Amino acid sequence: MKKLGLTWSKNSLRFKLTISVFIMTLPLVGMLLYNNFYAIYVVREQVADSYKNTLSLYMNQIDSDLSDIDSYINTIAGTGYDIISLKLAENDDDYYISKSYIYNKLNNDIALYELLGAFFVYVEDRQDYMDVYSTGVSYMEKQTVQSYVTDMIHQQSIPKGLGTKRWQHAQIGQEHYLINIVQSGDVYVGGWVRTDELLEPLQALRLGEGGAALIATDQGEPITNSSLVAEHGIELRHNLNDYYISGSNKKYLVIGMGSYRGNFNLITLIPDRNILSNLPYLQRLIWLITIGAFIFIPIGLYSMRQAFLVPLKRVLSAMSRVRGGDWSVRVDSDKGPEEFRILGHSFNNMMTEIQTLRVNVFEEQLNKQREELQRLQLQVNPHFFLNALNIVYNLAKVKNFNLIMEMTMALIQYFRFLFRSNTSFVKLKDELEHTRNYLSIQTMRFPGKLTWSVDVPDYLTDIPVPPLIIQSFVENSIKHAVTMEEPIHVTVYVGFEDDVDDPKMRISIKDTGHGFDLAVLRELQAGRSVENERGEYTGIWNVQRRLRLLYNETVDIQYLNDDESGGAVVEMILPTRPEMEGKR
Repeated sequence: MKKLGLTWSKNSLRFKLTISVFIMTLPLVGMLLYNNFYAIYVVREQVADSYKNTLSLYMNQIDSDLSDIDSYINTIAGTGYDIISLKLAENDDDYYISKSYIYNKLNNDIALYELLGAFFVYVEDRQDYMDVYSTGVSYMEKQTVQSYVTDMIHQQSIPKGLGTKRWQHAQIGQEHYLINIVQSGDVYVGGWVRTDELLEPLQALRLGEGGAALIATDQGEPITNSSLVAEHGIELRHNLNDYYISGSNKKYLVIGMGSYRGNFNLITLIPDRNILSNLPYLQRLIWLITIGAFIFIPIGLYSMRQAFLVPLKRVLSAMSRVRGGDWSVRVDSDKGPEEFRILGHSFNNMMTEIQTLRVNVFEEQLNKQREELQRLQLQVNPHFFLNALNIVYNLAKVKNFNLIMEMTMALIQYFRFLFRSNTSFVKLKDELEHTRNYLSIQTMRFPGKLTWSVDVPDYLTDIPVPPLIIQSFVENSIKHAVTMEEPIHVTVYVGFEDDVDDPKMRISIKDTGHGFDLAVLRELQAGRSVENERGEYTGIWNVQRRLRLLYNETVDIQYLNDDESGGAVVEMILPTRPEMEGKR
């Protein structure tokens, strides 16, 4: 039986109520989350635009300064008389005079370029290197840079081409530089700038706690602050047209600007939490509402369950118990909302009326069953009575008075049982004694043609059974099996069925006759009546009908022909407690 209740199927009320609550609340929560993320996006966009503009100003200034230095170097190397005189010097005196003049000129002009660390001139055929430094350059740095620059010239790794960015990054020792070299024949003129000098203007930017400004190559390799980039797993992209968020354990807003004069980028790293600190109230409010929604949705669902689903479940549970046969169940109508109290009170009144009506109907059905049982038993009594008179008549014809007296006494005992058995049940031993008495009468009727045996354990003899159920089947066997040609044997066996849950007994009636006709056997196995116009098999139908009424459809009757003897076999499996079956 399918149990009623509140399940989580798609058609259940619980599922639909829960979905309805989520349909009402989730869009609001979604809008709040969208507003939150949109506000974060707007703030990031504004911060990024602000810093992008600032970096653009700084980069334009740096490119302008580098462009001025680049123009100066190109002028010296291209059209300057000093470099020409240096290249055309015919002797050492002329060479050193030109070199001295160039040195003085560069020394005087270097002060015009604040970013510049040094000018240098290298004459390849003389292997002569001359440099002019600004203040703050150590001797060791001079030697290191000189060695790197001369190696570049010898290896011809100088950038060339009109579209090439002249200022190239170089790491010399632990320091990073931007170097620009212009070739004029055998003479190379150039300058270098420390990358640290480029960051000094950016120190004025307010990047917040943990923020930093750095220089990176145009391939995304950090030149400065490389430890910060490695520590937080920050990705530096070569394309810096748009800002982005990066970082493994700590998120940074990455904003950059590329140089038009060199292969480097200016980048600012702004901690994301510092950006969002500009809108703490709005962000906290949105998150508070969102978290509150996810907290109060279960609370609301629980309240709805207690106020609506639990009372409804009580009603459904009561209905399920009623379907299972418990007519005494009642709903607690003092709990829950007023509507459910009214529903519970109405349900209880309805169940009381149904139970009263059911008792009345049950009593009426019992009365009808008693009447039908009495009518069926009365149908059996005249049937055998006629057969008994026929036996006495046949004995009187042969004038066997002793056998008539014995037969008459047997008939007296037989009919005494028959007329007092106008009840629903008798003890099994009484029914078997009546059957033995009947078999004794039939043995006298068919001397030498009928033998019989009754086998029953003593512990089953007091079990109540309907009267005449064994005798009727024995009578049917004798009526259809006994002939004057061959003797037959009738066996009655009663045993206990121990392979079933409820205690039951098996009653078997078997003969050695010709068995059931196949057409009759099919009708009997199908449970249909086989009574014909001559009244045959009336006893079988009466027994079937009485057993169904008394045992409430729990009895099992089987009809078959024995494989060995070919005779008819009837087996009945009956409960050992018929009074319990009648109450079901």
